[in-house]
Amino acid sequence: MALAVLIFAFVQSAWAAKPELRFRADGTFKIVSFSDTQDDETLDPRTTALMERILDAEKPDFVVIIGDCIAGGACATIDEVKQAITQVAHPMEKRKIPWAIVFGNHDMEHYGKTKWGKEGVIDFYASFPCNLNVRGPERIHGVGNAHLLVKGSKTDSPVFNIWLIDSGMYAPARIGGYDWIHADQVNWYYNTSKALQSRYGRKIPGLMFFHIPIHEFTDMAKAGKIVGDRLEGEGSSKIHSAIFASVLERGDVKGIFCGHEHINSFVGEWKGIRLGYGASAGFADYNLPDNDPRVNRTRGGRVYLIKESDPWTFTTWMRFTDNTTGERF
Repeated sequence: MALAVLIFAFVQSAWAAKPELRFRADGTFKIVSFSDTQDDETLDPRTTALMERILDAEKPDFVVIIGDCIAGGACATIDEVKQAITQVAHPMEKRKIPWAIVFGNHDMEHYGKTKWGKEGVIDFYASFPCNLNVRGPERIHGVGNAHLLVKGSKTDSPVFNIWLIDSGMYAPARIGGYDWIHADQVNWYYNTSKALQSRYGRKIPGLMFFHIPIHEFTDMAKAGKIVGDRLEGEGSSKIHSAIFASVLERGDVKGIFCGHEHINSFVGEWKGIRLGYGASAGFADYNLPDNDPRVNRTRGGRVYLIKESDPWTFTTWMRFTDNTTGERF
């Protein structure tokens, strides 16, 4: 009995220790996103240094890693996967910054060797004291589909919402290419959004993060409605997901941001919703050659500033390897 009580107390303590998301006393909330660290258990020290410089410069209230923490083909054992994740977690855990990830197409390519599934991996992420990931709803595509409410500076009532969606890995062979956000995930978002409105008596504005871009990114870019660099084409699925139409109809998500393309850092507005990339934070995978004069502005993190006085609008900018910042949008 004493042991059971001790275990229960430990679990309760660990749960209570999870940080909450709340606007600062000055009425601001800042998010930093990284993507595509894409390395193995010996994370390139330049990646860690970049993440730490940006975190120290921006001092965010929350960090989201938009997929591909681990490189395809990396990590032959579960211990190596755990070490790779621990390396990525270190900059946020060291600073006690709440953080979460969404899965990218490469994150689970170790499965053929490790047989360690997404549920176990997301549980390992969640074991870090400052990580806010959960498995998410069962019986729908993906793992880690979730939303995180941000409370007001002086109230426990939610002011803002952060949506995390698993955009999958690869489509079935008969289709080819990348996976997409499936109908059951779209329905989950739509119904959850409606339930939140019913519960709180209002829509709650927010941002949505997933790894693989949707076709609207390309539509927006081809229309010339972007700022920042578009140095490669969008690697979207061959299937058009209904997530954009659902977000457009609900009207609560004001921005969608992705990873996947390492050397894109553009942002724009399409049909009233901002769409954007954050460039890669990783030094281990593809990028521009080191002698390319643009290379210092192809790695970095994207910053999002939300004000409690008007959470329906936000300002975003890039912070790059050379510590310069991109245009505010």
